[in-house]
Amino acid sequence: MAETTDRLRRLARFAITAIVVQAVFWFAVYQPFLATPPSRDLDRIELTNPRVATLEVPSLEAAQGVAHTPVTLPHTLCCEPVYASLQMDFDLDAVPARGLGMLTYHQVDNMLVAVNGSIVVADGNLKFGRQTFQGQQGKVVRIPSGLLRAGSNTVSYVIVRDGYPYTDLYPPILAPIDQVQPWAARRLWQQGEYFLIAGWTTFLLGLFAVLLIWRAENRLFAAWLATVCFTWTGLAAYALVLDQPIGGTLRMVLFFGLNSLLSASLLGFVDTWTGRPSRGLQLAVLASWLVFVLVSIFWLIYRPMPEGFDVPAQIWSWYTTALGIGVVARLGWHAFRSDENRLVEAALMSIIAVCIVLDALGEHLGLNTGQYVVQSAPVLLFLLIVAFVQRNFRLFQSTVSLNTYLSETLATREAELAEARARETELARQQAHLEERRRIMRDMHDGLGSQLMGMLLAARRGKVDATSMAEGLQSVIDEMRLMIDSMDSVGESLASALTTFQERSRPLVERAGFSFAWTTLLNTPLPDYPPRAVLQVFRILQEAVTNALKHSGGDRIEIVLAPEPDGGVRLSISDNGPHGLDDAGKSGHGLRNMQSRAAAIGASLHSNRDASRTTIVLVLPRNPDQARP
Repeated sequence: MAETTDRLRRLARFAITAIVVQAVFWFAVYQPFLATPPSRDLDRIELTNPRVATLEVPSLEAAQGVAHTPVTLPHTLCCEPVYASLQMDFDLDAVPARGLGMLTYHQVDNMLVAVNGSIVVADGNLKFGRQTFQGQQGKVVRIPSGLLRAGSNTVSYVIVRDGYPYTDLYPPILAPIDQVQPWAARRLWQQGEYFLIAGWTTFLLGLFAVLLIWRAENRLFAAWLATVCFTWTGLAAYALVLDQPIGGTLRMVLFFGLNSLLSASLLGFVDTWTGRPSRGLQLAVLASWLVFVLVSIFWLIYRPMPEGFDVPAQIWSWYTTALGIGVVARLGWHAFRSDENRLVEAALMSIIAVCIVLDALGEHLGLNTGQYVVQSAPVLLFLLIVAFVQRNFRLFQSTVSLNTYLSETLATREAELAEARARETELARQQAHLEERRRIMRDMHDGLGSQLMGMLLAARRGKVDATSMAEGLQSVIDEMRLMIDSMDSVGESLASALTTFQERSRPLVERAGFSFAWTTLLNTPLPDYPPRAVLQVFRILQEAVTNALKHSGGDRIEIVLAPEPDGGVRLSISDNGPHGLDDAGKSGHGLRNMQSRAAAIGASLHSNRDASRTTIVLVLPRNPDQARP
């Protein structure tokens, strides 16, 4: 029950908004700016004795040589293509100094206008098959005072109509030119420059919609919008392009096709605009439009006139009326089902639907037939764009605020992550050094402790000479130096650790009387190993160099960094002594200790020995993740 109440409340809100927007449009926009101005303030000159004749050829001479039949205006000729003549008389008490102005509009393809036998308008072509359509536009005909005379005057029309079966003749408005021109200015502007503005406005918006088809998430929405805009442009062009490369029949096909397509595309557009398209509705709309166009073509081409026109016109009237009502119903159903906040946009689209219905039923209701949609185009589009821009500008502002917030949050999180990473790195380094200190304590207990205890017992028993005691103490001092160095930082990366090792080892080696060579064959950066692995590599190098100094008996130590075929790193530590690791192995601190360190980080270590050289080779894995901390 509560849900139904909410839906009815939403529907009522849409209906109230639509009524208010409709009232504003019709009474504050259309009526003062777009409606046809009344002619009651003109000093109109009465045109009398209207008479009509059909012609063999469209010329003034032919019209002057045939008998005319009196008629009452408005008058309709039916139903075949026709050349016709319309003549009327008017009386002047005196000739106006600036002449007269005549606003003339007939439902004809084209026409020639003459006053007292002198042609004043002869635009375009009147020949069947090549006729132009200047007669589709109203125009002010200026009648110079030199063509007028006091007393009786005659105005003559020679007209052509081909395709459309009805030739509708209306009484012109005749008055002094000073009154007619300003009065007709707005009406002619509506039928000329205003149509041009409407056409270009909808055309540019249609181009924008075409671009949206390639970029928008809802491509159907953009496609329907483009169809609505280009169809609106086509209607404006239909009224403006008077020299069309098509005949009267094809012009009628174009008229029915464009007008019905506008109604159909508007319904499809509204259906996608809701965001909840009805199943099969858009396909049904397209299919119905195609069927209507094919039926219209058949009747216009293959059926006799006026039936060939009257049947499609009747179908078009009810078809477009149904589509217009369908637009309003679809908007109302959407408002009933959804909590829609785009009520102004929905109301503007309902105005377009009402204009479509008025154009379809205007002839039956005696209204401004065929003009409501085209006249309302630029105004409604402008209002739609304003509503769209206002809504999306707010969304844009919200997006900017959201982006700013997200950027600030991201920067804060990045700083926090960097700080956490630094803490984690420092913790790993501290843990590595702590483990190294524990190892040193074990080595001091198992290595230095036992070595010093042995020297102490030998001294007490008097079984050691001064030379042996000095060598033993020197060995203990070297071990102590290595352990003290182990307490210091070696750097967090392998590159910095190797640099630190080279800087510390070179003076130590050279003081011991050895030459020291360091060679790098790498052409790529070293892998980023974890701190514990870096420390173990540093200790392996320390122990290898220390053992070479103590036990090799040579005078040169060389270290070479080279790439491995799989992307890893190979470190080679060589000495040129005759003993190498044999004596180191006897003391318990040699190859076995270094191999244990290498295995702890996922590396491999082995030694090569020949008559003149001993080489220890440490191979680090290519992937730092394989170097276990």
